[in-house]
Amino acid sequence: MREKMNGLARVLLAVVLCATITLSGCSTAWISEAEEIVATLLPAVGNILALVTALQAGNVSAQDLQTIQSAGTQAEADLQLVQSLVTEYQKADAQAQPGILNQIQAAIATAQTNLSAILPALHVKDATTQAKITAVIGVVLSEMQSLAAIVPLVNPQASAAAVEMAKQQAETKAPLTANEFVGSYNSTMTAKTGNAEVDRATSGLRIHAHGRLERWATAGVLK
Repeated sequence: MREKMNGLARVLLAVVLCATITLSGCSTAWISEAEEIVATLLPAVGNILALVTALQAGNVSAQDLQTIQSAGTQAEADLQLVQSLVTEYQKADAQAQPGILNQIQAAIATAQTNLSAILPALHVKDATTQAKITAVIGVVLSEMQSLAAIVPLVNPQASAAAVEMAKQQAETKAPLTANEFVGSYNSTMTAKTGNAEVDRATSGLRIHAHGRLERWATAGVLK
């Protein structure tokens, strides 16, 4: 087992170890962390749209901007659906929970598809702007992919093949915790490019994760 495995990976591997005994406690731990992660993914997507909008002049055509905004809005709606499903999962009985987990996994996958649609529409003239937006989207997509991939670990109805694949995912590329994702996202978003316009825009697009009862994020507002 890797010594530097992040906090969520340790939780997920604990799920594997206790799966033969009970899934209730492990499932609760996973869903709690997933809730925090999704709460940071939402403003992260919003800030991507804010960045594209801020840098559109001379960089992004009106048609491309409309495509990008539509794709981003759809991704946000998908993540909001994930949030509502997480709430539903927490209140559901054991019989209903596996089906809700399947819906959560599907909704995250759909969010990935919609967010990925931004990249083909990025016909950005400035290479620095293109590279920055691509890098930030990459961080978000990676977290979404990793989060969706490990859902079978807490789903008692998942096939043996799906569980085995999820184990491998947890050991090699588990999702970052909410705090770790915030750090990675902010580092990528605010890394200096040498382009004054890009650096000014990205400096105001950090996100912040707090506890479950108190969260704040820029929510796409440039500062």
